[in-house]
Amino acid sequence: MMHQKPKFSILLILTSIMVSGCVTERTYSGTDVPVTERAFDNVTAARQRVQLGLTYLKKGNSEQAKYNLDKALEFAPNLEDVHVALAYYYQSVGEIELTEKSYRDAINASDATGDSMNNFGVFLCQQEKYDQAEEMFLKAVKMPKYTRSASSYENLGICSRKSGDLQKAQRYFGMALNYDPRRATSLIEISEIELELGNYSAAKAGLARYHRVVPESAQSLALGIKIEQGLNDSDAVRKFGILLLAKFPASYEAKQYRASMH
Repeated sequence: MMHQKPKFSILLILTSIMVSGCVTERTYSGTDVPVTERAFDNVTAARQRVQLGLTYLKKGNSEQAKYNLDKALEFAPNLEDVHVALAYYYQSVGEIELTEKSYRDAINASDATGDSMNNFGVFLCQQEKYDQAEEMFLKAVKMPKYTRSASSYENLGICSRKSGDLQKAQRYFGMALNYDPRRATSLIEISEIELELGNYSAAKAGLARYHRVVPESAQSLALGIKIEQGLNDSDAVRKFGILLLAKFPASYEAKQYRASMH
């Protein structure tokens, strides 16, 4: 496996909302002059607190972040966004059990969407709870109006590969590409898996497909070198090496290639 850290697709986070409360109008008896009253909208207030909490968290002020997220929970205890934000907070401060509880509250919320299920799946995979993660990603895909199936199938591929099930990973990356044929992460992951399995010709074809979608990178050129080494094509190895040294001379991959030449 390449040394790169898996890149999961996190879907969210919570759109910023411009809100000022619902407005109701009534007229006094005997006059047509309206009197405007602002009705307190709990959901709107909760979403504003969520945004404030996440802003504080981003700035490193966990105390104010938690205060605002607790207020959001008080205003709207059954709102998905509130529980996802709390999960994000708890994960950032290393409270793993509370993170999981908040995600479970999010997916059981009255307005639960596939996004929170996808993000919970990413969290479960990071905790190496692979079967639970797979179940959560698949639930996300089956949700009505869920439009990010390519992301969830790609996450399923990444998680399956992390668990060591390369065949399943291939299948899920293939599903991601059915939804989005230009999905770069899935394309290079498939090529890397073919290399791991010793299917060098398939890996070469996969890398060529990747390079039709994404410009060459140090990672992809290093992958090309390994594939051509597997095919015993020294000329092709040299061509990839020249490109790697010319385009990314300071990269980790270029340093590795230089070391292998001595």
